[in-house]
Amino acid sequence: MASASSPTVWRRWLAFELVRLRQRARLEQRDVARELRCSVAKISYYETAERPVVVRDLDEVLLPLYRVPRERWPTYLQAARDSRQKGWWERYDAVTLPGWFSLFVGLEQGASVIRVYEAQLVPGLLQTREYAEAVSRSGTAERTDEEVARHVELRMTRQAVLDRDPDPLRLWVMLDEAVLRRVVGSPALMAEQLRHLAAMAQRPKVTIQVMPYSGGAYPGMTGRFQILDFPWPSDPGLAYVEHRAGSLYLEEPNEISAHSVAFEHMSANALSPSESLTLIADAAEEFA
Repeated sequence: MASASSPTVWRRWLAFELVRLRQRARLEQRDVARELRCSVAKISYYETAERPVVVRDLDEVLLPLYRVPRERWPTYLQAARDSRQKGWWERYDAVTLPGWFSLFVGLEQGASVIRVYEAQLVPGLLQTREYAEAVSRSGTAERTDEEVARHVELRMTRQAVLDRDPDPLRLWVMLDEAVLRRVVGSPALMAEQLRHLAAMAQRPKVTIQVMPYSGGAYPGMTGRFQILDFPWPSDPGLAYVEHRAGSLYLEEPNEISAHSVAFEHMSANALSPSESLTLIADAAEEFA
C-alpha cells in the first residue's frame, strides 16, 4: 500500500476501507453498531472520517467481524494509530487556521497529486515569503503584525510538501495571465515572485501552465478550485472550492468529474509548460 504523511489522510483511507469491508461482509451500519455496542452515529463517524477509529474497536470487533485475514491486521491497526496523531498544523490557533481550512491542510499534506486553478494570485504552495506577507496584509481582516507573521509561517511550512521524502507532492498549476500582471506588493516584489515561479516550474514534479488573455473565454472563469488525489486507487479524491467565509469539499462523482473535465479543457487550451515558462520569465523581466 502507498504511504501517506498526514493523519488526516490516514483517517480518510481507513474510512473508505471500513465502508468497503462492511459492504463486502453484507452488513448494515446498524449490524455493526450492535456488535460494537454503540450508536449507529458512531459507525457513521468512522466511515466518514469525522472521528479517528479507536484501535481497540478495530482489534476486538471490526476486523474479526469483517473477516479480515490476520496477516492484514497490522496494516489497519497502524493506520488507526497514525490517524490519531497530531499534524504539525494543529499547533496553530483557530484565528490563524480555522477548522474548515485545517482539514484542507491535513488533506494537502497527504495528497499525492494536486491540480490547482487560480485566476488572481499565485497559489500558496508557490508563493515567496514577501508575496505571502503582502497578500496577508491586503485581506479584509485587520491583522496585527503578529497575526500576519503566523499566517506567513503557516504558508511557508505548508510548502515542505513539495520536498516530502520519499514522495514529493505532484503539483499541476493552471494560472490566468492576470496572476502574472497584477502587482502585489511592488514591481520588485513581483519580479522576485515570478522568478521563483519560473524556478519552481522547472522541478520534475511541478507543472505550470498559463491561460493567456488572447485565449478568450475558458471553463475556469467561474472561479478558482483545486482537485486532490490520494495515494491509493480506492480513493476517488475530491474537489475543493474556497470562499470568503469557508470552503466546500466536493466528493460526489459528478462533482469531481465536472472539475476534472474543466481542468482538462484548460490544460488543452492553455500555453504549453515551456511557453508558459517563457511568458513568466518575460513578465518578471518587465517588472524588474
